[in-house]
Amino acid sequence: MSGRVTTVRVHGWLAQILAIAIIAAGVVIGLLIFLPLAILAGVGFLVYLGYIWVKLKIAKARSPNGPLDGRHNVRVIDRDE
Repeated sequence: MSGRVTTVRVHGWLAQILAIAIIAAGVVIGLLIFLPLAILAGVGFLVYLGYIWVKLKIAKARSPNGPLDGRHNVRVIDRDE
């Protein structure tokens, strides 16, 4: 090596095709990673909403005067009579 500087020349159209191919490959790889993650996140969110819905239904059923409140033979005494 004598320390000379060498340059590599690439035709303009070849550089454009190479740049487009690299960008397209990046987009495809990005979509292959992002789409399954987005679908998984959506399904997880729906499962979480279902869990919250069931939890609220159970809490409402256990609340006073709900069918699962655990009290039996509760009578209301009207003092005005």
